[in-house]
Amino acid sequence: MPVYKAEAIVLHQRALGESDRIVTLFTRENGKLRAVAKGVRRPTSRLGGRIEPFTHARLMLARGRTLDVIAQAEIVRAFGGVRKDLFRAAYAAYIVELVDRGLAERDRHEDVFLLAGDALEKLDRGRAEDAEIVTLWFGLRLAGLLGYQPETSACVECGRRLPRARGVAEHWAFSPPNGGALCPSCRPHDAQAMSVSCGVLGACEYLTTAPDGQWGRLRITPAQRAELGRLVQVHLEHRLEVRLRAPQVIKRLAGAPPA
Repeated sequence: MPVYKAEAIVLHQRALGESDRIVTLFTRENGKLRAVAKGVRRPTSRLGGRIEPFTHARLMLARGRTLDVIAQAEIVRAFGGVRKDLFRAAYAAYIVELVDRGLAERDRHEDVFLLAGDALEKLDRGRAEDAEIVTLWFGLRLAGLLGYQPETSACVECGRRLPRARGVAEHWAFSPPNGGALCPSCRPHDAQAMSVSCGVLGACEYLTTAPDGQWGRLRITPAQRAELGRLVQVHLEHRLEVRLRAPQVIKRLAGAPPA
């Protein structure tokens, strides 16, 4: 069988037969693809610990009739800090779920590959309390790369700019169908609009436009963070036409009732 090399982030895997696994990979060269890891569930397998979910690895694959076969694997980044912390792992699962459900198979997106690796690196090396913001930053940047970045700097209907003064009490909203903010005048015309504070709309804009490395300067309250998380989740679910599982798992871990 012809062989080829690929750099990949392991998204997830599932059992196949008694000793194999089907592994879903997001590769730098070929986009998302599925491959078989033969004998990986045996204790003597050399592949076992090298293709765990979230791992960044260099692979040698052999082309197969239906699925390619992983022949060799070398770890580039294991992201051990993510594996050791349940909450970090849950947010990493959110990141890889967005990649898995947002991209078609064999659709090459090197920019998304680099973004996903950067986000996992931030989860691994950053503070545990920043895990949620890192994940929301990733989700918004992913949306931008795929062509559906939310518009939160102005009303998507009339163009009115979002107020910048602190403590503004105006009742703005976010429209999932239109992918952006609605001012108080336009809000009543959209039955699906969800209430969002001006501060959270501004935070969303900041995460989508701030230079790389500046996202950590965002300072919002826990209530605003929860509101921002809801906005990002609703926007991504509407655009991807899916019901995301990872946010519900995170809410259960935090002891909050699922939405």
